[in-house]
Amino acid sequence: MKLQLTKTKTIELSFGKGKGGGKRAKSADIVGVELFSGDARGVPAVRLSRKKSVWHLQAADFVKGPPGELPERWEDVSHRSTWELPAPFQAPHAAIAANSRFSLFSQSTADTILQDMARGIPAGDAAAAADAGKKRLSLRRNEQAPAPAPAEGGAAPKSLPTPGIPTATNGMRFTVKPTAEEGRSLEAALPEFQVLWLSRLLPEGHRPTTSSIQPTEAALMASVLAQPFFAEVGGTALVMFMLPNRVIFSGYKGGLPVLWRHCPVGGGHVAMKNAVKRGLGLDDEMVKSVLEDTLIDPRGALEPFLGPIFGELELSRAYLTGKHGMNIDKVFMMGLPVGAAHVCAFARDSFKIEMSQPGVFDGLQLPAKGEVAADWAYLPALGAALAASGVTE
Repeated sequence: MKLQLTKTKTIELSFGKGKGGGKRAKSADIVGVELFSGDARGVPAVRLSRKKSVWHLQAADFVKGPPGELPERWEDVSHRSTWELPAPFQAPHAAIAANSRFSLFSQSTADTILQDMARGIPAGDAAAAADAGKKRLSLRRNEQAPAPAPAEGGAAPKSLPTPGIPTATNGMRFTVKPTAEEGRSLEAALPEFQVLWLSRLLPEGHRPTTSSIQPTEAALMASVLAQPFFAEVGGTALVMFMLPNRVIFSGYKGGLPVLWRHCPVGGGHVAMKNAVKRGLGLDDEMVKSVLEDTLIDPRGALEPFLGPIFGELELSRAYLTGKHGMNIDKVFMMGLPVGAAHVCAFARDSFKIEMSQPGVFDGLQLPAKGEVAADWAYLPALGAALAASGVTE
């Protein structure tokens, strides 16, 4: 589903059948990027091309980010930035996964979504955004940015948007998609002024052209849809994303989303490494060595950290089994840079959960140089490209 900006620009949230189960891709050559992730190495970028029904990873690297920051007020939209990607990433089309503190992405009931639409931009930031919007700033000659409706006390929508059809309300652009559970939908939203700024970031008339803008969470959820394991299980799976600073459980049933849940305890893989560092009294380099070496068992330091997380994972698995009749024999983990063997062993021995971590680019034809370093950091960029390419439709 898409939020239409112009004839060629959308916010896109796309789900469906995995590899081999969808229609022919709309774009056979596309670059995906994740903006404003805070990664000191730069902007994660991947370029995918489709040749004879096979996806090729043409390039993957950290590139220099755009000048400036993502605007947080309407008045800053006029400070236009232009960003040119390096030659290996100048595909015809670009899909942007954007990190924004204003973004919304959640699995919610109709009442909650209507409340979010009525609220608009999150409280505390709404007044500044609304005041700035009243200035109707000129962005180009004879072109103006529309002012948003008041974010606080705005008109409450009477019904949910038609699935896949964008709705602009109270300064935000919303789209919804029903999940595999009746009465619940995924909602995705970004502020209109950020959508406008992002849509014009790449210079017009040059490759690539921005064709899709997505909240990072939506891109992350789509990152597994071309995985061989996803096709093998018929699109019915539970995935644990182990991100730098958070853990997310994502469920799929027959290729459709059915669960999106932030783990309320523990933390991401940065916190995991810190737990081992404190528990064993090691420096950073030794922590990495211990987590890479399967001959050393760091379970004493890992158990207090992983135990609560796996307790929450069990709740998610029980929900999928009890509510949706899903038989989850194996959980797939994505995003952990080091220590996957220890985490999988802990899952098996302490919780009787079979777990594996596929490679981020499994199922893709890799470049001649082979493996990509720090592949875990490319998940949102990959998901953005896959969702926008049409591989999941």
